[in-house]
Amino acid sequence: MQASVAIALAAIAVVPGRARGETVEPIDNEHYTLRAEAGVEFDSNARRTEQIRNTQLPPETRSFLQRFVLASQYSDVAAPGHVVAWSATAAGKVFDAADARSENVAIAQSSLSWRAAVGRGMWLTPAGSYYEAFQGPDVIPAERRDFRSLAASLELRAPLNDRFDIGVVGGYRWLVFKPNHDFDFNGPTGALNLRWGLPSEAAADWDAGLSAAIENRRFAGRALVSPCDPPSSNGLPCFGPSRRIDNLIMSRLDVTRTGRVLAGVGYAFHYNASNSVGETVMRHFASARFASALPWRLYVAARADLLFAFYSERVAIGTPTAPGSPYATIEDENRSSARVDVSRDIGERWRIFTRYTFYANELGANSPLTYRRHTVLLSAAYALEK
Repeated sequence: MQASVAIALAAIAVVPGRARGETVEPIDNEHYTLRAEAGVEFDSNARRTEQIRNTQLPPETRSFLQRFVLASQYSDVAAPGHVVAWSATAAGKVFDAADARSENVAIAQSSLSWRAAVGRGMWLTPAGSYYEAFQGPDVIPAERRDFRSLAASLELRAPLNDRFDIGVVGGYRWLVFKPNHDFDFNGPTGALNLRWGLPSEAAADWDAGLSAAIENRRFAGRALVSPCDPPSSNGLPCFGPSRRIDNLIMSRLDVTRTGRVLAGVGYAFHYNASNSVGETVMRHFASARFASALPWRLYVAARADLLFAFYSERVAIGTPTAPGSPYATIEDENRSSARVDVSRDIGERWRIFTRYTFYANELGANSPLTYRRHTVLLSAAYALEK
């Protein structure tokens, strides 16, 4: 499963609405969706191996794999002005190639929220989320990337007028990085979100959002320092006396047009200020998405994300002890990517789709590392809905 920047912001998620300044209750008091999916995928770089220029490293591992997903969503108007929503997902990937089986992973994810009307058009929403990745016991420590993330948040959303609403979010987040508990962290989160909507009965709807957020991460391990005292024999950074602390500052702007064709663009800025050498980084994300119906009841959806990363300090790169990256975080696929999905409904409950995804290493980092990965997925999904 690909964990992305969106997961890193789970504690400050925003739920936009089309109607601004209005309290709109669901027509049906109870709604649920159950979905099961199974597919076959080809991965050209199953172990996510990076290559170093002018250095002989083990080749990338290619493998077929099986992907399984079981997901459910439920919402209910428990009382006038009170909406409860719950979701849960279980998923997994099983690789065929023997040297890729360390990448076998199972995912469990769940969220719960309670949206309560507290005034004219105002909502108060406490929410919680859980996400965990499980890898088998036979994975060597240098290749493990499994983790557990817990987040709790409280959002107050209110209308400014018929077009704008604003949300204020506060929360707390915990992360357990199972291979190395020095990378465990916890800390408070906060966000301010402004959304604008222009619905239309005949033409396309427009929606825009602007958000700013901060997350304070206090790690269990110590921060790296350079130069060392006494100096290290190889000149590399060493652990200092203080705990590592990261302050992640984030902002995002997105605009979406929804009509016969959906089109959207977005820009995000992330700045991680860290007291640990090599961890202070500025990232710029540019995104574009598109979806439309095609002839023969086909649908196409495409998305591209470009990442430009700039680190404040150069970090020495040593010879890896095993193929792949020795460390990973919740933003495991935090790289530039492009994805295209083509799907077709078969009756009311079945859907078949194919997906191609291309990943590349960060842009703008001036790094000797190169990274390329292609995946092709063919899958079928069955859904029950009320």
